Amino acid sequence: MSELVDRYLRPREGWITWLLLLVMVLSLGWSVQRAEWLLRAEFLIPIGFYAVVGGVLLALTRWSVVVTLTVAAVVGAGLSLWAVGGEYYPEATQAERLFALRDEAITWLRILVDRGYPPQETPYAIGLALLMWVTAFIATYTIYRHHRVLDGILLLGALLIANMSASLTDLFIYLILFVLAALLLWLRTALLSREEGWVRRRVTENADVPSAIMRSGIIFIAASITLAWTLTSVAVAAPLTGLWNNLDGMWGGVQDNLEALVGGFSNADSRIGGTSFGPSRPISGSWVSSDTEILTITSPSGRGHYLRTIAYDVYTGHGWDQSDRQQREVPAGERFYPDYTAERPIFQDAFEAETVVIVLHDSPGRSLFAPGFPYRASAPVVLDEIGGVPLFAALDAGSSLSAGDGYTITAMISQATRAQLSAAGSDYPPEIRAMYLGTEGVTDATRQKAAEVAAEAGAVTPYEQAAALARWLNTGEEFTYATQASLPSDPDRDFVDFFLFDEEGRVGYCEYYASAMVVMARTLGIPARMASGYAPGERVDQGQFLVRASNAHAWAELYFPGYGWQIFEATKSIAGVVRRAGEPLPDASGGPRASVPPLFNEGSDEGLVPQNIPSFQPLPGGGTLPGAEVPAGDTRGGNALVIIGIVGIVLAIAIWRLRRSSRTWRFMAPGERQWQRLALAAGRAGVAQRPSETIYEYAGWLEEQIPARRPEIRTVAGGKVWQSYSGRGMTADAIAGIERAWARLEWPLIWLTIRRRLRSLIPRR
Repeated sequence: MSELVDRYLRPREGWITWLLLLVMVLSLGWSVQRAEWLLRAEFLIPIGFYAVVGGVLLALTRWSVVVTLTVAAVVGAGLSLWAVGGEYYPEATQAERLFALRDEAITWLRILVDRGYPPQETPYAIGLALLMWVTAFIATYTIYRHHRVLDGILLLGALLIANMSASLTDLFIYLILFVLAALLLWLRTALLSREEGWVRRRVTENADVPSAIMRSGIIFIAASITLAWTLTSVAVAAPLTGLWNNLDGMWGGVQDNLEALVGGFSNADSRIGGTSFGPSRPISGSWVSSDTEILTITSPSGRGHYLRTIAYDVYTGHGWDQSDRQQREVPAGERFYPDYTAERPIFQDAFEAETVVIVLHDSPGRSLFAPGFPYRASAPVVLDEIGGVPLFAALDAGSSLSAGDGYTITAMISQATRAQLSAAGSDYPPEIRAMYLGTEGVTDATRQKAAEVAAEAGAVTPYEQAAALARWLNTGEEFTYATQASLPSDPDRDFVDFFLFDEEGRVGYCEYYASAMVVMARTLGIPARMASGYAPGERVDQGQFLVRASNAHAWAELYFPGYGWQIFEATKSIAGVVRRAGEPLPDASGGPRASVPPLFNEGSDEGLVPQNIPSFQPLPGGGTLPGAEVPAGDTRGGNALVIIGIVGIVLAIAIWRLRRSSRTWRFMAPGERQWQRLALAAGRAGVAQRPSETIYEYAGWLEEQIPARRPEIRTVAGGKVWQSYSGRGMTADAIAGIERAWARLEWPLIWLTIRRRLRSLIPRR
């Protein structure tokens, strides 16, 4: 019984290790909470605390691994359900919480299988709780049962880095706290191992040695963290940006495949959720945004623009998808569509060519944004096309974008009047009909309501019908704008039907209104799609608009022959698109579509470039514009000075230490000097001489490590013995022989150090 009590009261790693481990786990939990993947995640901290406690208690038992892991799995599952249920259903009893969690999990799984866009949050909460429990428990168990501190640190650190990489939220402070605790833990473990080695070798160490080691380690840790913080503050890691961008681009493909699974996350700054612009657009029931500055757009017309980055053609009944799309790279300055596309506007009198400059303040991944019908960019772009035909799907950069990057887009901006669009007719190209008239799953009630709205407005032409629908949704008293809205409880219920007719419906945000607008327009035979990007931002200067994360938006675009895609604003919180009355064009019926009319001013951008362009860093492979401000200073130049300063300081310290050691060696006797060099080099390899070993015993042990250099080791050892015990000087030939022996030992000892250090990293059974 006393042995059991002693094992728990005085574990080998001690309770300081437990405290440092707890700080690491709490740093991880706080960083996940700060990322705001879920609206409620307070359960992570108690789960992490219990996992660290449970890891210690089970690691110190004599039970087998199978038993301890089984007990940990049962306890972890129970605690996760208890913690999540208590946070999400605080008023319910324990049994009611379990039943509620079960029902939501079943619904979540069913929706995921049926359509892939589950809005339920508790399954994600349970998943995060289990992940926290498993990670914290395994890290603690590994340290206290198997004494492998590095494995525990790497496990927790990997999850922390994954959380930071998946979120654009600033989580650096939690990384600093984690690294501080991890380095102290590693230092303490190394000191503990050293003290155990001293005990085994019966060495009585000076009482000041452990404190000196700890003190030096703390100074080193503080200096390392300060240096890391300084370097990241001045962006000294800019040369690694290209590598990270490539990795981030690979993550973009994974994100597209996981879009449905992670649709319930609420982090607005997430790389995998929030207001992402992936090929699937789940309608999750909540719209999360912030005041984060995303970009500044400068335009010569002085007007604000809708900035589209992606468009959806497939309505799933619960969200939006894209048909199979193909990517095409377009070099800088070249036309996006050199050949025919049905989306290109034909009537020059209804459009203005304009070059806008976009400067990013925050990274949007790879998404590029453009107004109107874009046809040229100052940087290489990746154009996604739907269904293997030249129809716009998305606009991306070749690599991830960073704050400070900028580019220009030349586009045709619609100035079409109501009269012109009313006279456009309904002679739609075959590819437009095939892609943008789908109404599968749309209810008869929705069809009847669309026809009823058009009839009540006296709308006859497609434009008049579209305007009536947008006006009804945008200004109707029966609709309410809200960023938190209900979803159909029945997974088989059509979303638009629910929004238009259900008692809990008629409340929602932009995706609700845009979806209803597009679907209702399609039932009237008008090709329509849902576009996503940013609504016009806040005017900050003449011709300049600041776009924030809160301007993220989804809207309806309807097709009109000869005029391409036209924006219709149905969302209640945003004013509708205003168009002049005007007169119809003489050739409003359009000409032969097989011909490719020239683009407006396509030979030159002269006169299209805005003035007072803010400074920006052009995208790789792109260029800037005449009149653009040149950055006041190159950040990388400042980084280079910092790097040169740091390298200079390191070299100065190294030279000082080298000269100091050289003076020390110079005044030593020849035999003593070479032996001390040998002992120092061997000590670096972890094979220092024990106090109880004689010179020849230690030399014999070294000969076993480097058998090819036995004669040289014996020569140096013999010189040390002669110098220490003979009382006579050494001849010049003997000194030269010892120096030659040491010269032949230098590289073998370096290789011995490398070999033993690498071997120490490989786990031993």
